[in-house]
Amino acid sequence: MTNGNPDIIIIDDDPMVGELSRDLLTDEGYKVILIQDSINAIDIVRTQKPRLVISDIMMPGITGMDICKTIKSDPELKAIKVIIVSGKSYQVEKQRAFQFGADFFLQKPYNVETFSKTVKNILEETSAAPSPPPSAPIKGGLVIEQEDDKLQASDLDPGQIRLTIWGARGLPSAIPNAVSKYGRQTSCVSVETRENIFVFDAGTGMLSLGKDIATRKKYYKEIWVFLSHFHLDHILGFGNFAPIHDPNFAIHIVGANDPERTLRETAQSLFYSSYAFTKSPPHAKIDLYEVLEDNYEIMPGVKIATMYANHPTSTLIYSLEISGKKIVYSPDSEIWGEATALQDYDEKFGKFAANADIFIHDSNYDDKDYETNKKQGHSGLANVVEFAAEKAQAKELILFHLNSEYTDQALDAMLAAAQTLIKTKGYSLQCRLAAESQTILLKGNI
Repeated sequence: MTNGNPDIIIIDDDPMVGELSRDLLTDEGYKVILIQDSINAIDIVRTQKPRLVISDIMMPGITGMDICKTIKSDPELKAIKVIIVSGKSYQVEKQRAFQFGADFFLQKPYNVETFSKTVKNILEETSAAPSPPPSAPIKGGLVIEQEDDKLQASDLDPGQIRLTIWGARGLPSAIPNAVSKYGRQTSCVSVETRENIFVFDAGTGMLSLGKDIATRKKYYKEIWVFLSHFHLDHILGFGNFAPIHDPNFAIHIVGANDPERTLRETAQSLFYSSYAFTKSPPHAKIDLYEVLEDNYEIMPGVKIATMYANHPTSTLIYSLEISGKKIVYSPDSEIWGEATALQDYDEKFGKFAANADIFIHDSNYDDKDYETNKKQGHSGLANVVEFAAEKAQAKELILFHLNSEYTDQALDAMLAAAQTLIKTKGYSLQCRLAAESQTILLKGNI
């Protein structure tokens, strides 16, 4: 850094607050630049490369949150410290600031007697209040928090993988009175290893998973949650997921933005809206990761691939590769069963899901009902079985997103039809219906 570079850039459209902050810091010997037009702020930061940026949130043009996110996501700028200053004291604003990489959140009106000391502490990395632990960027743009200590050993052996179904139904138009041996909760599946847990979707089945984690004091403090999309039956359980309200956990939420509703907006409505299915805001540390159709390595030896599903709204299919095993999760997806010049979904999906050890797929309709419900985003039984065996060449198929209107007898008939088809065509495919509390153990490579 040359001698002409400022120590601090202040971005605040309120001249009284901005000038007071500048004068207080100038008196302490810092070289300070005040910017009142946020539109030009990023260009000036790039040019001047200060040690610290102090930015208000609510400004015309570009908000302080956007400025913080831009700085912290730019490899050339991310070393710059950022203090977010705001008169908005909402907890969600503080969490959002830390989520975007802020080093400190300072509420207005701040104490003029301690302001300079706070800035000095931030610059010297001895902040007066703790900020979230640093995140390390890795391939594909996802990040993982660095774990500073280990919890008690897991009950799983090294290389062992446990998959558990917590909910597998669609959301009914009316709450059924009949008990079902397959359960009535909506989509949620967990995949555990000795060190980590990965959760796919946050339907009502997630409540049982949360109770299990809280009761048994599980062996990890970071939980990855992968949302397929934002339809209610896939997010309804999140607000009352026990670890969300436990400060000992960090929850990493992964999903795709939809033009109608972003991942961030969805999280805010789940946890902070007046209509949220929770009585209190989260106490766990929450990170949001917006993903596209791509491949990601979220930690050494753990890979996630994503593909957009043939289903209304921006819906993701996930492929998890871990310990030499491949688990594909596709809860809402319509397999056409026939290719045309304008439709190559089945071919593309077949390559994506190829050689899956566990293939979890939407099987919402039996073949008769599918004939009258085609082109609505859910699959028929025969198409799923044939796809799993022929195109995905999966080892085991789990029929998922079970129709909420189907009785146990109807579901039993679906499974029997699937087994008959497998036998008739000579497929080497194992098949089962998803049922709550169902557990599958896989022995992966150590």
